[in-house]
Amino acid sequence: MATVVELKQQFTPLRLKLGILVAIIIVVVFIIMDGLVFVQAGHVGVIFDQGRGVLENEVDEGVHLKVPFWQQATVMDARTQEYTMSIATEEGAIKGDDSIESRTKDGQVVWVDATVLFHIDKTEADNIKRELGAEDEYMTKIVRPRAREAVRTAVAKYNALDLVSETRSDVVKEMENLLTEAYGRHNIILEEVVLRNITYSADFANAIEEKEVARQRIKTAEYQKDQAVELKEKIIIEAQAAAEGIRLKGEALRNNPEVIQLEFVNKLAPNVSWGILPNSVTPLLNVPQL
Repeated sequence: MATVVELKQQFTPLRLKLGILVAIIIVVVFIIMDGLVFVQAGHVGVIFDQGRGVLENEVDEGVHLKVPFWQQATVMDARTQEYTMSIATEEGAIKGDDSIESRTKDGQVVWVDATVLFHIDKTEADNIKRELGAEDEYMTKIVRPRAREAVRTAVAKYNALDLVSETRSDVVKEMENLLTEAYGRHNIILEEVVLRNITYSADFANAIEEKEVARQRIKTAEYQKDQAVELKEKIIIEAQAAAEGIRLKGEALRNNPEVIQLEFVNKLAPNVSWGILPNSVTPLLNVPQL
């Protein structure tokens, strides 16, 4: 009968073999997993080869193969992304006041809140990786500084009140033109610039409010003036109509004297009786009854 020691000696090689097998399986699985590239929807993959550098051909959505350990894959987001710069401390990509301080054409200092919507050019993802290195560095190296520069440049071409008037859309268009060119040089495609808010200095904000109050008063005065003119024209028209009515009535009376007699009869008391008598008969009136 085998002793406990003998049984342990028999199981030791088996344990060793099982351990080696498990280790081999783990290594194989690890190699296989490292040789696979998973690209999610809306993303693009870029392969870096230890010998050749960044490969030119990007990999699209799906599962792809690469050389394990010799090649590394970077998966980049090609969907619409946003970068917000805001005066509000809890908004934007950077916490705290991240608004863009700018100076207008007429010398006023303003703080601009803006959001930039963009996406990378999938067909140029290899160049983005080659130029900028880490995946998220285009945010800090390109998107943010170029956006702030474009906002300042555009604001400097307009007066302070232009930023809140009908020309606001022109300011945004100017920003978009500048950023389309600046981002395009780095294979980033601008979608839209959203001008969220304009903050003025306290003194200038008060001046704007006073000007708006004055403008509203002028509009009210102009409205009242227009109403008075309309009323005057209405009175003139009514008077002209009344005068025309009198003229037509006088002309009718001159052409038809009998109408005067009819009007006279209509004005008499209702208890007076009238009749038509021959020309040779003189009417008798009962004066007390009249």
